[in-house]
This record gives sequence, structure tokens and C-alpha cells, in this order.
Amino acid sequence: MTTEELLRQLRQLKRTLEQLGSEFAQGHVDGPLLAEIDRMVDGGLAHDPRLAELCMILEQLRETTLTPRPELYSDGIRHCRHAKAVIEERMAELA
Repeated sequence: MTTEELLRQLRQLKRTLEQLGSEFAQGHVDGPLLAEIDRMVDGGLAHDPRLAELCMILEQLRETTLTPRPELYSDGIRHCRHAKAVIEERMAELA
């Protein structure tokens, strides 16, 4: 994956995480957004060693949603925020 492709994927992932965080804040778990995140990770993000920390956070997010319970939504929001912060760091490094 080229740097430009990686930046595009990271921007898309960040937008998806923003949407998912909003859904958690409203008390919902959006399956299609989670599927989109999985697709992006499996589609190449997991193979880039620069994104190991991000993939670990996304795995924690995924585990949080395996048995969705309202008391875990705040954990989901926290994982989304942490992942977005890591994305911003990686994007700054790549730019």
C-alpha cells in the first residue's frame, strides 16, 4: 500500500470511528460501521507495522462490542477517541 493509499484509508477510518462514537453516545451499536472497520483492517491496515498500536485498539473496540451492553458504550467511545488520536499521529508522521 502506498503512502497516499494509507492516508486515504486512515482518513476514512477516522470518519467511521467518529460516526461509531456518535452511535455509542446515543446508546446504539452500528453493525455496518463495525463491519466497515473490520473490512479496512483486514484489507491491509493490519499488515502495516506502523499501525500495530492502532490495530490493537481496534481489536479492543471489537471485543467491547461482542456482547453489546449499555454499560460498555463508554468504553467504546473511549476506544474510538484513542484510535482517532493514534490515526492523527500516524497521518502527521506520513504527511
